[in-house]
Amino acid sequence: MKIKNILAIAVVAALAPMAMADTTINITGATAFRAAALTALKNTFSGNLTYAYDGGTYTSSTYAILKGTYPGISGVTTIRTSFSGSVEGIRDVSLQNNVNFLPTSTATTSGGNGSQDVGTVVGAKPQLAFSDVFADSTPYNASLTEGANAGIIAFRFVASKGSSLTNITAQQFRALAGNGVQPLGLWTGNPADNSTTVYLSGRNDGSGTRVTTLAETGFGYANVVNQWKGVVSGSGNSTVVTSLQIWPTNDGANKSFIFNNDTAANGGYSSGGSLGGLLQGSTGNVTTKDATGTTIATGQNLVIIGYLGTNDSYNAVTNGAVALNYNGSQLNVNSSGITNPDVIRNGNYTFWAYEHLFWVAGSRTGDLDTLVTKLLGTDGLDNATNLGNAGIQISTMNVSRGDDGGLVGP
Repeated sequence: MKIKNILAIAVVAALAPMAMADTTINITGATAFRAAALTALKNTFSGNLTYAYDGGTYTSSTYAILKGTYPGISGVTTIRTSFSGSVEGIRDVSLQNNVNFLPTSTATTSGGNGSQDVGTVVGAKPQLAFSDVFADSTPYNASLTEGANAGIIAFRFVASKGSSLTNITAQQFRALAGNGVQPLGLWTGNPADNSTTVYLSGRNDGSGTRVTTLAETGFGYANVVNQWKGVVSGSGNSTVVTSLQIWPTNDGANKSFIFNNDTAANGGYSSGGSLGGLLQGSTGNVTTKDATGTTIATGQNLVIIGYLGTNDSYNAVTNGAVALNYNGSQLNVNSSGITNPDVIRNGNYTFWAYEHLFWVAGSRTGDLDTLVTKLLGTDGLDNATNLGNAGIQISTMNVSRGDDGGLVGP
């Protein structure tokens, strides 16, 4: 064989695997937006899709892996997700920390291979982070300088099962967050209700839901809050809250560690699903404890208030929790969407935030740029079907705001 032919074959052989090189992209960030993010990721694959996830359902999973043909990307595209929280996601992309993901060798199926063993997760650096908050609302904005608004994510205040409350104001929330407990009469205006106590539960400070809530109500997103951790028995409509404890220190993934040291009462749930599980419980016979676990009182009939993304709030309300109006404005949610989105679009309901997609400055090139462009398009995250009940399309908004908790106006 002639030398030039041998060289030509060698060049073709070298280029062929490059043309069909497989791609892996790792995504982290907001737990409140994960149902929409996972739906959009799944729906934007163009073929041969197989996937797997931990837990009982794909759209509520912490870890997922999708493999298949993605439009504009050659070879097999593997996308792995690991949802921890908005602020944590910004931090981990900004600092390029290793984050736990399912191994690329995970067995995937066309129908979704659920209940994966999270003991097999491996560390890898994330390229993208979904966030409910601006990078400027975190300590990591200096090294994370690029991103785009991907949609509108909405939130609701929720009271525990059986509560007669219908509304909460920003001022009422500030009083509750500052003290952790308040008499029910502060909400109802009836002194006879002061024998019942309202308790606050919520998220840790790696959560964009918490940052949004504290910014929106004027409490201050970096300030220490006073929250309570619950113990529940049963599940679904049969959930019962057996005890509430002032949030203890050193509580693993639930401790707050971004804005303040790990202090008593300042911790919170690491996911909205866990908080929702508490709020759907009945609260007629609860034991309260201090941060060390010492009993304060027993047999209490009380009310717990928390704050959730609309997807998590819908799940909790379906199982008995009570959705509250905010400053007199009502937001209605069903399994597939927000049914009165005009209250957000026109500025009446202000408990919402921009959902952002962040990446390290200069890294949005090649296959990553192809994915980001698709996700930010009208058949990605600005699509009502993909957003579901997590929020609304950013292209439909008639109002805007300049920062988290900022004034809403035309």
